[in-house]
Amino acid sequence: MATLFQDIKLSSDGDLDLSSGDLLIAASDQQHIIDIIMTFPNEWKQYPSVGVGLPGYFKTSGKEQEVRRNVDVQLTNDGYTVSNPVVTLDANGNMNVKPNAVRQ
Repeated sequence: MATLFQDIKLSSDGDLDLSSGDLLIAASDQQHIIDIIMTFPNEWKQYPSVGVGLPGYFKTSGKEQEVRRNVDVQLTNDGYTVSNPVVTLDANGNMNVKPNAVRQ
């Protein structure tokens, strides 16, 4: 059975969710996955090698395999089981990632 990790809940824009007037605690795996994929290496002081840096790949093509591998390595190192991440480019050239990751 998977362990349920919890953390302070963030809103959709990444800020603290204070909708109840106080800090909320919620399941955090999805937020952790998003944080790892969106942040760049060296953004986490205590873990400088963590981060895919997806925004750095926006408006690029031909980097899908590199991003897929980086997502797999980063999430696996954080304790997730990753099953064939899907990386696509939309019509505007933005890269989208479906990590297919779960914590075991």
